[in-house]
Amino acid sequence: MAAYLFLLAVQITGALIFVWKELPAFNQLLQNPGQQLPFLPYDDLTTAGILLVMQIAYWVRLQRVPIPFQRPNLILSHLFLFLGRLSFIFGGALFSVVFFRHLPALDSEADVVLMAMRGLLLTGALFALFCLTLEVERLGHAIEDKSPD
Repeated sequence: MAAYLFLLAVQITGALIFVWKELPAFNQLLQNPGQQLPFLPYDDLTTAGILLVMQIAYWVRLQRVPIPFQRPNLILSHLFLFLGRLSFIFGGALFSVVFFRHLPALDSEADVVLMAMRGLLLTGALFALFCLTLEVERLGHAIEDKSPD
């Protein structure tokens, strides 16, 4: 049980740090569509590191550590299913802002290589948040009441 809780905590903590760290950039994209954010290698490496740790925790948990909670609890089940859906809201909002507001406003002088690198980082972030969503929903399903209505 300790291994499961640790791996889940790593994923949740990683997501919280990612959102907290990226919120200023998100706000800048909202306020200045089309302006390319400055390149700060340390920030991009930190983000990549956070996402990598989240992914390692997710895949180790998925392949080696079973969900230890099997006793039905309707309220906790609903809470975890709700949190699972809620955990991807930032990812969806980030995707929307980047692809529907920011990219169409970019001018022709934008650094294409930097855009490609950040596009890969964004894809990795969306995938890591998606995996966290699945993990929390799996926990919710593991503890839901399976009795027929």
